Amino acid sequence: MLPEIVNLRWMHEAHVESAHPVYLLEQTARVIATFEPGNAVGMHSTRPKGGPRGRNLEPGTPHTGFAQGIWTGDGVLRVHRPGEAWSTWRWLGADRTWSGTWYVNLEEPWARSSAGYDTEDWILDVVVADDGASWRYKDEDELEWAVASGRFTTAEIARVRLAGLDAVAVIESRAWPFDFDWNAWLPPAGLPVPALQPGWDNAR
Repeated sequence: MLPEIVNLRWMHEAHVESAHPVYLLEQTARVIATFEPGNAVGMHSTRPKGGPRGRNLEPGTPHTGFAQGIWTGDGVLRVHRPGEAWSTWRWLGADRTWSGTWYVNLEEPWARSSAGYDTEDWILDVVVADDGASWRYKDEDELEWAVASGRFTTAEIARVRLAGLDAVAVIESRAWPFDFDWNAWLPPAGLPVPALQPGWDNAR
């Protein structure tokens, strides 16, 4: 029996920024684990983008629709502890071995909705070496742009920075999920490419 397919959506101001179809591997009080295989087709807002690399939606611009986006490369497992302000990502290669780095995506704690799970990307991320011995922040310049453009308030930025410090403390102490056997979340081999489920474009 295949795992359930749900939508994982990144929101901002109650509007969908992007939506991805993912397999729900675990859903408990302790953890939500999802897997998005390569070539899965998601949807992304076509609102104008800005920022240092032109990847972030310009605040205050009107909704103009959605365009398809394909998840290229390896599949990605996302692990989220309910209530925490981040999820931990790791890539699974075609040979079913895990990537040599971890990726901590700072974001709004996931909320269950009729569409699946909703969160909001906070732009700043943490890239972690496989052995946990080193880490670095990613996209700090984009976070500065978010303040200058009015996407985030100074209070919201303070919340993002605090989440970053909390995540780094977990990384440096090699606490869960960095001390966990990720093979426990190994998805079944040969999963079909999932499709977005109805309701993915509903406002929150």
